[in-house]
Amino acid sequence: MSFWNEPMRRRLPSIGALTAFDAAARHLSITRAADELALTESAVSRQISLLEEQLGVRLFHRIKKRISLTRAGAMYSARVVQTIERIERDTLEVMGHEGDGAVLEVAALPTVGSQWLVPRLVSFYAQRPGVTVHVSARSTRFFFSESALDGALYFGAPDWAGARTDYLFDEVLLPVGSPALLEGAASVSPHAIVRRRLLHLMTRPEAWRRWCGAAGLGDVNVMRGPRFEVQSMLISAACAGLGVALLPRFLIGDQLRSGKLKVLSDLPVRSEGAYYFAYPEEKAADPVLAEFRAWLQAQSEAFRRRSAGGSGPAGRGLSSRPGPARRAARRSPAE
Repeated sequence: MSFWNEPMRRRLPSIGALTAFDAAARHLSITRAADELALTESAVSRQISLLEEQLGVRLFHRIKKRISLTRAGAMYSARVVQTIERIERDTLEVMGHEGDGAVLEVAALPTVGSQWLVPRLVSFYAQRPGVTVHVSARSTRFFFSESALDGALYFGAPDWAGARTDYLFDEVLLPVGSPALLEGAASVSPHAIVRRRLLHLMTRPEAWRRWCGAAGLGDVNVMRGPRFEVQSMLISAACAGLGVALLPRFLIGDQLRSGKLKVLSDLPVRSEGAYYFAYPEEKAADPVLAEFRAWLQAQSEAFRRRSAGGSGPAGRGLSSRPGPARRAARRSPAE
């Protein structure tokens, strides 16, 4: 009887205990955790001990002054990190909330987000001044169910697990490099281009092979040359004269106008894959998200019309297709 009459209490650890555990789990050091949190080592240890006592589970192996996560601790750490990040994001959102304005949390590939999406947001704010759009950089896919994000601009195929996707535009690459490579000529022959050091984007490993195929070039070691993880690094390498790179014109407008980069050949190659906007299936009916998607489609359509050689097929407009779960964890190309 006493069990049924006892009020049920929520088993919520204190924020202090969770932050102490999170810091110790990330650093695997009580000393470094204490430095990060501006606490004493004994205070951090006490918080972790109280948390372990409350959970009834050991979170750390302790050998002298060294600590390591137990299996349960490693699992709990991954969940706690997500929880703390979400609380921080929600807190900042509330602090910046004005009236009844809506908020959208959107992710984008770093370079494409800064060069294509962000400059266009001024027109969205002109249409919907009451909506705030937060933009974060993401280079890999994730589960929307494990984040507070409402959508993500990415490159690849329309197969994001648990999400629907809207086609935005294709990616057309051109060989570019330092003006010194032209040596006064208007362009460089394909043979001369591939004799230079080839610069690669790690997530477009077949780009040079496809371009050489389009140029009718065979017997070329298309895999030689340095590789870079994100587009901004590849652009910097090309500007520095390290070699020749395949890049979409829309990402290098500033460099072309300033003369830091030149298009070496007008022969284009279309990347395998395209740019899409993914969003959770359960948020498909959200009116604010729907307005943002419609605006994004209008921007993409205008961009396709203006981009020489970059127009997508007429039938590839708005697309809403859930992706198979088996591809959920596949890496989305970094930009």
